[in-house]
Amino acid sequence: MKYRCFIALETPDAVHASLSAKLRLLRPQPGVKWVEEQNLHLTLLFLGDVEAGLIPELEALIRENVSGCRTFPLALKGLELFPARAPRLVWASLAHRDEELFRLHKELLGSLRRNGFEPDPKPLKLHITLGRIRNQLPPLLEKEIMAGEVERSWQNYGTLTLYRSVLKPEGPTYHVLEQYKMP
Repeated sequence: MKYRCFIALETPDAVHASLSAKLRLLRPQPGVKWVEEQNLHLTLLFLGDVEAGLIPELEALIRENVSGCRTFPLALKGLELFPARAPRLVWASLAHRDEELFRLHKELLGSLRRNGFEPDPKPLKLHITLGRIRNQLPPLLEKEIMAGEVERSWQNYGTLTLYRSVLKPEGPTYHVLEQYKMP
C-alpha cells in the first residue's frame, strides 16, 4: 500500500486565526475551491506516493534532519494570485528573515533522495494555499482578494508535520503520521 505524503510547517495560532477569518469572508465567492481551515499549512516538501512500510524510515530521516533546528520566524506579506497570468491559486505569501528554512528544505531533499525517496524537487516557495481557482475570477474579486488584510507580525513556526493526504471528491483529508516540535 502507498501513502501520498508531504512535509509541512504548521501555522501558528495568530496566523491560523487571521487566515481562517479571511477564508470565512471569501468562501461565498464562486469559482474557487477554498481550503478547509483545518488544512492550512506551509508545504515544505511534497513526497508523492510512499510505500507504507517505508514510513518509519522516512520519519527517522526527517527527525534526523530537524534535530538541530529552531523555530522559523516568518511573517505573512499578503494575499496573492498565482501565477500572475491565468492564476490557478489564491495564497498567502510569507517573508523570511534568514535562509534557515531554505537550508532545511535543501537538506531534507538531499537526504531523502540519497535514501531512495523521490520528493518533488521544485524550489521552496513560502506560501499557504487558501484556494484553487476553478474558473476565471472577475477583476473586482481579484482586487478584493489581493487587498485583503492579514496578520503581518513575525511569528515563530515551530511544528513540522509528516502528513498522509487522502484525496476525495469533496477535497483532501490530511492524517498526521508524525510531528516534530522545534525549540
